[in-house]
Amino acid sequence: MAAKYALGDLLKVRHIRKDRAEKEVVQARRLLVAAQKILQKALQELEDYRVFVQEETEHLYAAIIKQSVRRRNIDDLHETVRALRASLLEHERRVENAQEECRKAEEHIEQCKETLATAKRNIEKIEAHKETWIAEVIKEEEFQADLEMEDFRVKK
Repeated sequence: MAAKYALGDLLKVRHIRKDRAEKEVVQARRLLVAAQKILQKALQELEDYRVFVQEETEHLYAAIIKQSVRRRNIDDLHETVRALRASLLEHERRVENAQEECRKAEEHIEQCKETLATAKRNIEKIEAHKETWIAEVIKEEEFQADLEMEDFRVKK
């Protein structure tokens, strides 16, 4: 086969793009795993903090019930409980942010998978064209060989 495939360079580029897309899918999966770990950690911290807030609130109220206190001490107690609950809201926001990051990572994986599928389809198209081209080149070479054989026979 003497002829060089005209789309050979394009085929190489398509393979490079496919390899890059495969690497992006792997990297996106790693990012998702990392995001899921962060989410699990945030959920565990939230649950632990909820238990702590509940126990601390009960402890503070139990401590104040046993004594006679001034109005200012009760206000301080309520402020402490509000601060604990505000901190609980901050933990809940961290969980929501971690969930959002997981969702974004999942979407990114889907985009990477679509890019990979497109790259594979593009390679398949060019390879199908190459197979057709090779078949045509072989037919042309056979035809030329037949012509040469006819020329050889006629000269005898």
